[in-house]
Amino acid sequence: MRHLASLFAIGFALGLAAAPAYALDIDVEGNLEVELRHHPNDARHEDMEQDFAALAGEVELGLFSPSGRHAVILKPFGRYDQHDHERSHVDLREGKYRYVNGLFEASIGVDKEFWGVTEFLHLVDIINQTDNVESTDGEQKLGQPMLKASYASRYGTLTGYALPFFRIRQYVDPVTGRPNPGFVVDDDTVLFESGETGGKARRVDDYALRYQNNLGAFDVGLSWFDGTTRDPQLLFTGETNSTNGLPKLRAYYADLTQTGLDVQATLGPWLVKFEATQSTQSLKLPDLENPAAKGLPSLGSDQQETDINRATGGFEYTFYNLFASGTDLGLGAEYMYDERKAKSPHPFGNDIGIGLRWTANDPQSTAILIGGLIDLDTDSSSISLEAERRIGRSFKAILEARFIDKIGEDDAGEKDRFAAALADEDSVRFRLAYYF
Repeated sequence: MRHLASLFAIGFALGLAAAPAYALDIDVEGNLEVELRHHPNDARHEDMEQDFAALAGEVELGLFSPSGRHAVILKPFGRYDQHDHERSHVDLREGKYRYVNGLFEASIGVDKEFWGVTEFLHLVDIINQTDNVESTDGEQKLGQPMLKASYASRYGTLTGYALPFFRIRQYVDPVTGRPNPGFVVDDDTVLFESGETGGKARRVDDYALRYQNNLGAFDVGLSWFDGTTRDPQLLFTGETNSTNGLPKLRAYYADLTQTGLDVQATLGPWLVKFEATQSTQSLKLPDLENPAAKGLPSLGSDQQETDINRATGGFEYTFYNLFASGTDLGLGAEYMYDERKAKSPHPFGNDIGIGLRWTANDPQSTAILIGGLIDLDTDSSSISLEAERRIGRSFKAILEARFIDKIGEDDAGEKDRFAAALADEDSVRFRLAYYF
């Protein structure tokens, strides 16, 4: 956090120096949230809770010059969780000075940057680290220290990024936290390809470029990243947690070079989406000499530079004003591919996602989203539900539910390890947020 605060302080000082205080327009908004989570199935250990209560809040302060050239934006976030101490955390989502002059824009500080077009899996989105303790869907991101500059013209927009600090991915509390996939990860034992260890923000030299353009019905993005992967390999250690006896794994972050492509075509009520990446990184190989590792790599495993090709794509079709009701219904499907398939370290090697989104278009902004994932190799499936509705002028209620529907097997009779790991981790989450 010291590194994040220092970088924001530089941006804040630049902003105040560039725009006199008397000339600033000030905007303040935010939200406070009460959250209740319930896991209907018994946990792996008696110390793991089934019910969690939490409080969270986020405030955004914006200072803007009348000309629109200068802005200082500060957006801190914090959560207190009743049982999960790792989930109780504070993060600076944004803390930046932004300068705009015609077609040129630059910013310094902490920011969030989203790349991509698909719904179920965001392949090209790599700038920010996932806030893994906030939500299992990977949508929440930690603030990323960066220097950013972009230039827009009729030929498209080119943006460059310098990312001087790296942030690790956090995992739930090893004793009380859920969902628990059958192992625990100690943040203090993080290992990098350079040999450095430790779980705090780390000085790095990561860089990225992105080009975007609109070509008629097509929105096209090309990206390049060179730095530290945001997705760690989990290494077998042979150690267990002293409280619950679960295997203790170690997060390993390799250096990564990745190129990406994202395209979206808007054709009336149709949206056609596609993302693809080609990456190169030095991965640790499975420890086949140690049966206890169960195919996981270990600290002493050999490393091999590996090229990995991944892709995802699909469509979304919207029925506007369904049956003259004033509501809209969107149907979507996407396919997710990783050339490693069953050997990939994630559950998206050969899968299909199907979704339905209903919006009421009413003053309360009522919406319901239902999604499902199907593994084409094992027939495993999972289901998710999200519903939200405004209450009055300042409140919003959000309900989320996630379930493993089926644990399948591949042609060799082996169970889907990802579905089996989360078989008892179904959850229901309710949030009531107040906006001001």
